[in-house]
Amino acid sequence: MVENLQSYGIIKSRKVAEVLENIDRGLFVPNGAQPYIDSPMAIGYNATISAPHMHATCLQLLENYLQPGMHALDVGSGILSITFITK
Repeated sequence: MVENLQSYGIIKSRKVAEVLENIDRGLFVPNGAQPYIDSPMAIGYNATISAPHMHATCLQLLENYLQPGMHALDVGSGILSITFITK
């Protein structure tokens, strides 16, 4: 999945690639779903998890602003990857 996003030019930095490689999207989607395709997925309760390219785009935009020791809170979107870019 990360390699595909890199090949399309969505992921441009190694740091963003590492973040997405280190977070298993399969932990956040229902059993039996295909977590590694670039598509939003229903996660129940009328909610979805965004497509991986959306997470990557957000991380790319935030990368220059988030430094080690800083924190970011992504309210309501359900993604944890933004937290991990500051590590």
